[in-house]
Amino acid sequence: MQHLKGGPAPFFLSMCTPRLRDDALLTRALEAFQAGYYADALLAAEYVCRRLPLKSIPAMLRAKVLQTGYPFMAARAWHAAWLSDAENPVLQDAMLQSWLQDGGRADVASLGPAFLPARCQAGRHASLLPLLRAAGVAHTGACWKDGDAIAGMVFLNVQAGASAPRAKLLLSDETRQYQVEIPADGSRFRLACPKPGAVWSVTLVQPDGKQQLLPGSPLAFYAPPVIQARQSDDDGFSSRPVSIVIPVYRELALVQACLNSVLASLKQNQTPARVVVIDDASPEPALSAWLDKQATAGLITLLRNPRNLGFIETTNRGMREFPDHDVLLLNADTQVHADWIDRLKRALYAEPDIASVTPWTNNGEISSFPLMSQAASAPDLRELATLDDAAARVRAMNGGSDIELPSCCGFTMLIRRPVLDAIGMLDGTSLIRGYGEEVDWCMRARAAGWRHLQATGVFVTHAGTVSFRAEKTLRVVQNRRVLLARFPSFYPEFSAFRQNDPLSTARAALRLAVERSCAANWLRKADTAQQPATLPLVVAKKAMPTMLQRLRSSSQRIAIWNHDVRRPAAHQVLALARLVASKPDLQVRLLVFGDSSEALWHTGVVDLLPRIGDDAHLLLDDSRFLQIAGCNAVLTDDPTGLPSKLRPVSLDERFDATAWLKSWSNTHSGVKVA
Repeated sequence: MQHLKGGPAPFFLSMCTPRLRDDALLTRALEAFQAGYYADALLAAEYVCRRLPLKSIPAMLRAKVLQTGYPFMAARAWHAAWLSDAENPVLQDAMLQSWLQDGGRADVASLGPAFLPARCQAGRHASLLPLLRAAGVAHTGACWKDGDAIAGMVFLNVQAGASAPRAKLLLSDETRQYQVEIPADGSRFRLACPKPGAVWSVTLVQPDGKQQLLPGSPLAFYAPPVIQARQSDDDGFSSRPVSIVIPVYRELALVQACLNSVLASLKQNQTPARVVVIDDASPEPALSAWLDKQATAGLITLLRNPRNLGFIETTNRGMREFPDHDVLLLNADTQVHADWIDRLKRALYAEPDIASVTPWTNNGEISSFPLMSQAASAPDLRELATLDDAAARVRAMNGGSDIELPSCCGFTMLIRRPVLDAIGMLDGTSLIRGYGEEVDWCMRARAAGWRHLQATGVFVTHAGTVSFRAEKTLRVVQNRRVLLARFPSFYPEFSAFRQNDPLSTARAALRLAVERSCAANWLRKADTAQQPATLPLVVAKKAMPTMLQRLRSSSQRIAIWNHDVRRPAAHQVLALARLVASKPDLQVRLLVFGDSSEALWHTGVVDLLPRIGDDAHLLLDDSRFLQIAGCNAVLTDDPTGLPSKLRPVSLDERFDATAWLKSWSNTHSGVKVA
């Protein structure tokens, strides 16, 4: 077997720790790329990407290989690399550049400005501005908190030689608006807040009079919430009404579906409820006009922010509207059914120390059904009714129970008012716009002695990710850093919850009930659609071809499909690998899909593609790597997932490695095997 010059020796790969093996394979990938062996480079980089999905170096190397070998994949590849380290300016620029080359000017104009606040603060914005200009963003800037003041930069695209530009900013809270003038040449400004303790929306007035929210806005200057320990039990189930708080921004059709389902359900619930809708300065006039009609008809209480305040502060405003109500947070892309409020409230008041409850949904992290943490398509109204009725029926049966969660999910979350009074609202002072705010609130409640439950007797439909779109990844990364600092135990606890899955029994009971219902077809579709999330089409302008051309490689490859070291076939694979290693003139390697033993690594003729983990960003599925590597044969004892047109060699008790390799090599390698 010939190895790339300077590449890791087989014995080293087998004896080193996984961390050192990762480094060695990255070295191999880089050397293979420089030598033009793109298949070798991609396989080595992909191995490390699957093992370490949050590391940027392997993701960058993989993106570079794909950009070179398959230019039509550049936008996808650099987006996946950015997901590994969303605050890295180098990755941000590389991704945006690839989007521009792929025809994604609108995507760059949408996401690119969100990078400005952090990069302007750090003085690393110079390389970003030309990309934004190329995407048609003529005027932009950023703002951030500087102590008790508002700081920022503004960049107006003016002609060379013109006098130093000036710009107008509008500072708005929930009720007032102030106008200030600042330099617009990219120099820093610092403004005293018009009044302390407020939340300020910062709007740039462009030279043509158009207004745009300055990236980084809104800025919250109130004191962070203070945790107060639970003092006494609360038994306000029968007397306390509920405010159904629904922040809205865009997507008229989804908002209409949500509100229509909520309003239709009110008569079926005994709990007194008010529907509080907050229009967060929607850019869709039709949406705002429709909400006005609902308010005029007395169907909803409508609040409207004069300027966009973001999800957190918009939600807080809604929660403050009726201070004697419990609060039912509801995303605007949900739909509900029947007496859902009563059932959620029964769950909330089943014990005196319950702070919040959340229902089942098709798309809600650990509360997802049919599989945990995997989104399924939204059921239609008929299917929703069946799913919700089934959940209520299963919960009412003997043995049905609600289950404690580390944190509720904010798509639908009923909150006990005394907890809000004790620990405060959502925290907009440290968390940016949205994502993770419910985790922070739930952890503060737990620190005060409260608990959170999965209400297993309710099902709510959730479309998912409407308002934030491409910004979601950036916001998640930024807010995750805050949560890690405040609650370092949360993410290990959350991972342990997912692994142990205390909801499995309740989920299985609901599945059994749904399998016998008219929603069985939805369940089958949801099951078959479950797979690692692919990259959004927003960055996939160029279609993927049905077949990928084989990349240049240093060796021929034989694929081992669905390898499992615990199964008997693993011994046959090891025997084959040792046989291949003993015949270096063959120039053959085994491409193993699955797992590997140290003995298999020790042969030095194995490229491994481990199974894709929950955090990995799927660019190419395993069947694509069969094409990329140009595998001449596929051997397996489990053909699950293998393209139907392939005819694999069965690794059963009749398989003889020596005889098979001799036959294969005489046909494919041009080297006779004795």
